[in-house]
Amino acid sequence: MSAEFKSHGYLKDYLICFYYEFKNSSIRQFIKNLLAKIIGKENFYKLIGRKVKEKFVIKQRYSQRYAKKMVLKKKLAISDGKPSWFYKAFQRGSTDPLTNHTLQYIENTLKKESKILITGCGTGITVFHLADCGFKEVVGSDLLPECIDISTQIKNDFHYDNTRFFLDDGFNTRTDEKYDLITALHWVFSAWMGNYGNSPIINPFDKGVREEALHSFLSKYANILNDNGILILELIDAVTDYRLATDHHLGEYSTKIYPIRHSPEQVEKIGKLTGFEVIDKKLSVSYGHHPRAYYYLRKTAS
Repeated sequence: MSAEFKSHGYLKDYLICFYYEFKNSSIRQFIKNLLAKIIGKENFYKLIGRKVKEKFVIKQRYSQRYAKKMVLKKKLAISDGKPSWFYKAFQRGSTDPLTNHTLQYIENTLKKESKILITGCGTGITVFHLADCGFKEVVGSDLLPECIDISTQIKNDFHYDNTRFFLDDGFNTRTDEKYDLITALHWVFSAWMGNYGNSPIINPFDKGVREEALHSFLSKYANILNDNGILILELIDAVTDYRLATDHHLGEYSTKIYPIRHSPEQVEKIGKLTGFEVIDKKLSVSYGHHPRAYYYLRKTAS
């Protein structure tokens, strides 16, 4: 397990998470939610003169409570003394428009017979969502065995028969199967920084180092995509290099967070060298530490 995750025992971990959730839910919001539940959401929004907000809903057969309990049991709930990504991810909801847009794109664009690989699948949230969207075969891989254990337990408990999971190093994938869609979301830029017990990349601000890291990554996944298959990749945008430290709540330290960054021109260039064409790209600045870009890359015919 990565040194980033440190359990203080189930009870203390639970209390840390409970306190965090309580602190971040204001009394005002609690009253709003209670009123909306009592009189109905549409009536509540009419009362305050607003339209009902469209909320993206992750499809899942299991409850957040069940999933969070699993994360606590596997000692993945606490990172640096606070609730970890794996614990908080279940309540992301509509706060991450980039991921939600991509999940809708996959559901609305791909044929249900498509074979999908979700790299860095974590506890399987995206895998199970796409499985519930009706895709025939959705596969998840992750570096952390605790994540694979949780995902497999959820699969078995809730009969996700169109899913399976395997332990894998995303930078050196061992699968030789072919897929129609592969996603690499939420983990690549973090792993380049060494956040999962792996070694961080040396000289990450060097342009050549950044391009080599991307070239190595794309080359490996080009080999396991069918012709015209799609790779959806999340990167930190290179505009972050020019971001003022005073524009981030962590100040000067923020300039060192996720130092491997790429411009659209670099992605186009390296994509062509590794057999990909960029068919779309989307940017988000509202979620996460730095501006994030999703690239939709199609593998050109061999």
